[in-house]
Amino acid sequence: MPHPTTAAHVSFLQTLLPSLDHIWKLVDYHEVYLLWYHCCYHGPTLRSELETVIAEQDDKTTLDINGLDLQWLGLLFSVMAGSVTCTSERRLRDWGFSKSEAVKLSIQWYKATITSLNHGEWTSDHTLYSVQAITTLTMSAHALGRSTELSVLLAAALKIAQGLGLDKLEYDVALEQIDSAASADQRHLVLKRELGRKLWSQLCVQDWMSLPFAGNHNINPAHFTTTRPSSRDHLTMEPLPATFPTYISYGNYLFEIAKLVVRHHEAMLQSTTPFTKYQHVLDYDTQMRDLATKGIPRYFHVMEPIDALWPEWVHWARSSLTVCFAHKIIMIHRAYIRQSFTNPVYSMTRITCTAAAKTILNEAKKAKDVNGPIIWIDKAFCVAAAIILCLDIFHRSESDPELAIHKNLVLECIEQLRKFDNSVIAVRGANLLTEILNERDRATVGLGWPPQNINIAAIAQSISTLDESQVIPGLETKLSADLFPPQVGFSNQYLFRDLLSTVNELNTSTQIVSDAVSAGQDREMPLAKAPVGIDVRDVAEAHLQTLVNPVLERNRMLLAKGIYCKREIADVAKIEVLRYNHRIPTDRPGLREKNTHFAVDASALEKLT
Repeated sequence: MPHPTTAAHVSFLQTLLPSLDHIWKLVDYHEVYLLWYHCCYHGPTLRSELETVIAEQDDKTTLDINGLDLQWLGLLFSVMAGSVTCTSERRLRDWGFSKSEAVKLSIQWYKATITSLNHGEWTSDHTLYSVQAITTLTMSAHALGRSTELSVLLAAALKIAQGLGLDKLEYDVALEQIDSAASADQRHLVLKRELGRKLWSQLCVQDWMSLPFAGNHNINPAHFTTTRPSSRDHLTMEPLPATFPTYISYGNYLFEIAKLVVRHHEAMLQSTTPFTKYQHVLDYDTQMRDLATKGIPRYFHVMEPIDALWPEWVHWARSSLTVCFAHKIIMIHRAYIRQSFTNPVYSMTRITCTAAAKTILNEAKKAKDVNGPIIWIDKAFCVAAAIILCLDIFHRSESDPELAIHKNLVLECIEQLRKFDNSVIAVRGANLLTEILNERDRATVGLGWPPQNINIAAIAQSISTLDESQVIPGLETKLSADLFPPQVGFSNQYLFRDLLSTVNELNTSTQIVSDAVSAGQDREMPLAKAPVGIDVRDVAEAHLQTLVNPVLERNRMLLAKGIYCKREIADVAKIEVLRYNHRIPTDRPGLREKNTHFAVDASALEKLT
């Protein structure tokens, strides 16, 4: 007998399901328009399972979920969430969904996936369905603003996948040789092994593509023996020529790109000098370009004519790969982007990254297939590209002809992003880019050029306000986590401290605040010094406000400037940061404790004027 709580949740999940006609439209759309991108389940198998469930029901108009495998139901909800998130507004209308209802359903179906898995006890009862459901959620989670949650789910799915042996699927000739005489059982066995390989490949890609963001990876390429999925007919499992695109083609190629990202990361870790590190950057830049030109399958090459026999998704894959490769070039140069605008040693990075950014934005302008899928990563990479051009704009004078070209590309990007107000990525990206351009315009009328730094505090504050007011109700917009998904490679810390701010122009106290804000509430931080003992995180918000307050703009306060400024910051904190008021204690005057308090010596600090 099911637990009463489970029964109540199942009853609620039942209310979230549309008619069977709608379910079939969503399932069919995902298989034709999205499955090529992630390949986390076998389309014909899911359809067969759905048909079996319906055949056992008396009512053929709705799906009765009582008694169903809840992990399988989680997969179904995940597929539906991906379809409704990634399709066009016009197609939604054709299906009978209004835009507002589609937004609500996308987030509800996303949550229903997790609810179904939880009540199906997925963390203790390990099945392929749970891994399939979580990996398929990548098609909806990021656009819905759930990237942080998805990262946790993917980590759990990885452990389940390892427990199921998906990391040990070596190619076995005796088991996997399929010809016209092969039995149904043998074909089914190969199908299961191939599905396991696809899932493992997708977990690797998700993990490795986040490397620039996270700085580490969960899957070591040397710690698994699973081979790549093979090119087969997805119904008979019989081998197909490598020259013909199949559902595994895009994923296999993406896997090779992701592997190169890992090798670049490892090479950088093994370097000890800026010279050798940058040599690795240039070397892997070349390797990535070779993979994009010499290592690309001919059906993905943009100069190759489209064969009428190829699947419809091939031209979508071509566009996606063009954007992906340009973004990966930026990621290879990521550590030197900021320096490349001021240090001639790294000038190649500036040239390379601005060119890659223009490639991404120009490709986005060309992609006008109104019937094609709307995949979150394309919008996310456009935001990353536009940020690079914004940084370039800050380092060009009004008379520079490139300024207008780059600014127009950014403005066109913003205009395109505004059309996707059901995507948190697009909303945040448009707001961020708008505020950066506004800051550039303000700097132009300032006292000098180029500007000394970008007012990141004002930008962050504006984004927070805009996020809450502009996005469609129901989407996750809180800025408690990073603005963009890990695959973009731009964490908040990297974006606001390393890329857009000029770190060597920040005074020590601002750097302390930046470090404290980046550390998070769970990380232990030392107290500021006497006479007021202040946890730096408690006053970080107030400190940043003083940097943008017009009254205080030319009298910025330093955290480590001695007694006077600490008292003033404490006073500001008690007024401005009311929710932390009770956490701002007063120490005994004159108290100094080595290794537990910040040094009060301000001799190394600079006063900002």
